[in-house]
Amino acid sequence: MWRKLYLLLFFLFTTGNYAQDSIVYFSDAVKRNIKPYRSASAIAFENKDFTEGKRLFDSLVQHKLNGTLFDDFTIKGYHSKKVILHKINKPILLVTYASWCVRNKGDAPALNTLANKYGNNLQIVIVFWDKKKNLKKTANQFNSKIKICYANEAYQNDFKIVATLKHTLGMPTVYYIDENKNVVTINRIKNQNKIKISKDAAFAMSYSLFDDMINTTNTKLSLNTTTRKF
Repeated sequence: MWRKLYLLLFFLFTTGNYAQDSIVYFSDAVKRNIKPYRSASAIAFENKDFTEGKRLFDSLVQHKLNGTLFDDFTIKGYHSKKVILHKINKPILLVTYASWCVRNKGDAPALNTLANKYGNNLQIVIVFWDKKKNLKKTANQFNSKIKICYANEAYQNDFKIVATLKHTLGMPTVYYIDENKNVVTINRIKNQNKIKISKDAAFAMSYSLFDDMINTTNTKLSLNTTTRKF
C-alpha cells in the first residue's frame, strides 16, 4: 500500500510546469527532483514494472526538466581545448555515451547524416564519460561537424557536469536544447544491439530517434540543402 501511496505522491510532486517568467537551471531542477524520482523508479524496477519506470522518467522530464535553462557547461574538446555550450549560438543536440558501452551501430552514421543534413542550423555535441586517451578509435567514427567532448570523475573541473548528467539520468541519454539554451526534451537511447538487425534497420531506428527530437513541437529546423546527404 505504501508503495502505491509513494508513487502517487511522486506523481503529484511532478505535476505542473515551471512558470514562464521564472528561470530555473537544469542542475537545480535535477537536485530538487532526483531523490523522489530515484525512489519511485527503484520500486518500479523492483516490481519489474518497466512501463511504470518509463512513465516516471517521462513525467520527470516533461514536468520538471523541460523548460529549464541548461547550465553553461565548459567541456573538454577532443579536437579543441574546450567547448562552451552557451557560446554555441544555435540549437544543440547533446548526446552522452561512455566508450566502454556498446553503442547502437546505427547511431554514428545517423548522427553524421544529421550533422550534414542540418548544416549550420544545429550543433551536435557528443560527451563521452571518459578520459581522452580512450577516445581515439571512437572519436574517428564521427565527422568534423560534430563536436566530440569528454568528461570524467578523475578531472576536478568535471565534477558538476558528471554529477548533473551522468549520475542522475544515466547514459546513453540525448538532450535537445534550443538556441536560448532551454531544455526542449530529453530521451534515453535504447540498446538496439540486443536484437539482430541489419545496418540499414539500425540506422533507421537511430535516425528516427534523433530526428524526431530535433523536429519536436515548434522546433522545426530549416534544411541546408547544399549539405544534405542520405
